[in-house]
Amino acid sequence: DKGENGEPYQRRRGAGASLPDSPSVFPVARDAAPMAGSSSWRRIMLMILAITIHNIPEGLAVGVGFGAVGKSASATFQSARNLAIGIGIQNFPEGLAVSLPLRGAGFSPWKAFWYGQLSGMVEPLAGVFGAFAVVVAEPLLPYALGFAAGAMVFVVMDDIVPEAQTSGNGKLASWTSILGFVVMMSLDVGLG
Repeated sequence: DKGENGEPYQRRRGAGASLPDSPSVFPVARDAAPMAGSSSWRRIMLMILAITIHNIPEGLAVGVGFGAVGKSASATFQSARNLAIGIGIQNFPEGLAVSLPLRGAGFSPWKAFWYGQLSGMVEPLAGVFGAFAVVVAEPLLPYALGFAAGAMVFVVMDDIVPEAQTSGNGKLASWTSILGFVVMMSLDVGLG
């Protein structure tokens, strides 16, 4: 069936009762601003926000790919370019996933297209940040990993071992901590 404007719609059917044959109408007139309180508008905004946030790690990945060129044998310009092309291709349906609901909500085609493009603009920004982070983080990496390891040792010694002491497992906790430290140091020296 088609509605008055020629667009298809579904009939609603209840148990034993039928509703009038009318298309479900979005609470927004064409070319008008959507109602801020409608649940459909909230769903559209949540989807746009989710896609925009989803684009940040993709941009970071591309930036890291280009920032790492030359750092290892597998980090080449071609692999970074291929990653960028692959992510770029899959961004087309993501842009459509933003634009089409906005168009259906009453936005003009160009406005819906613009917001679809705008949701992807976080990717180049995140890409620049990712490339910059690779360049800056490489000399800081040993210190950052040392800090992370020290923080874990502190948490274990300050929280977990005293808790084990109160439950009667203090010796076991101390010996397994020592054993874990020896295994990790052996792996560090053995694997480089």
